[in-house]
Amino acid sequence: MIAYPCNDQPLLPPLSDEAAVTVLEFLHHFTECFESQYYGEIHRYYEERSQANMKTADPPPIADDPPF
Repeated sequence: MIAYPCNDQPLLPPLSDEAAVTVLEFLHHFTECFESQYYGEIHRYYEERSQANMKTADPPPIADDPPF
């Protein structure tokens, strides 16, 4: 049995080698263009999430307090 990386998605139709490479190259190019166009929004989103995670994290243990 073949393991598919997207098991929750319907199976994609078979493609020739050339068609598969063409689609992959298109997706790479599209992703590069999308990231270039929306870099600020993407960066801001992850920066805000990173700062929110740092604020909700538990404070580091006191150095004098033994771990056990």
